[in-house]
Amino acid sequence: LSSGDHAPSLTVAFSVVDYLTPSLLPNTARSQRRIGGLATRYLETICSHFLSNSTLSVAQPTVKIFPKPTSEFLMPSDLSTPLVLIGPGTGIAPFMGFVSHRGALIKGTDTTKAASVACEGTWRGGYELEEDEIPTNEHDAKGLKLGADYRNRQNIGSVDVFFGCRYSDHDWLYREEMTRSKSTGLITNLYTAFSREGNKSQKYVQDIMKNNTDCTDRLVRLITDEGAVVYVCGDGNEMGRDVQDTIVELIAAKKYSATEEGKNRARSYLEQMKKTKKFLMDIWS
Repeated sequence: LSSGDHAPSLTVAFSVVDYLTPSLLPNTARSQRRIGGLATRYLETICSHFLSNSTLSVAQPTVKIFPKPTSEFLMPSDLSTPLVLIGPGTGIAPFMGFVSHRGALIKGTDTTKAASVACEGTWRGGYELEEDEIPTNEHDAKGLKLGADYRNRQNIGSVDVFFGCRYSDHDWLYREEMTRSKSTGLITNLYTAFSREGNKSQKYVQDIMKNNTDCTDRLVRLITDEGAVVYVCGDGNEMGRDVQDTIVELIAAKKYSATEEGKNRARSYLEQMKKTKKFLMDIWS
């Protein structure tokens, strides 16, 4: 859920369950059954009118949702804190909200600076200012709101995003949003892994961390030297465990040693990050 530049909106990301059961009779498909997911089949049913591009007028469907608030899986209040966002598959959904919200905060900082420049007498335009020459919004409260002054003094931390799916042309969720955020600088580095495509050395997000040298060095530096907050969201059966094991391995090799003692120290380092809310997970099985 994010407001960004527009009215508040809710975006839902889901994995579609849709398959045919094996035939029970030889040489016939009559005994096959189509199985759909409980939630996705329901959404398909109520949205079928819109999916079919029908011109008939129907009542707007409504969907009951039950939000589950979190008190921990939240962005840091300090914009200068670097973020490492690891979200394969539908795990990327909350991070797109993070990026959108961060963009809105940065935009508020930029307009505060613009207002400051004009007020301090360094404006080089004429006295007749057009509406769009100095964009302002509710964040332009320098001297009136402590939060505006505080954000104005902050450096903007980097945002590194790790995303993975099977095929880049089929199930890359939020592809347009990610690439646009990368081009505008909201996302500093975008690392993608596609498990059913050619590059076997970077099949999953943890493979990129291990096999991309520049990524490896940067990730360890962000975690151990620059105070980055690491977020992991998605499958908890394998991905969550594998990502943690990989980060332990990298910290051990770069900060301590590749020995068992070094790995134990790296595990302790990761556990301390969890205690200080520098390593946060929202995973499911």
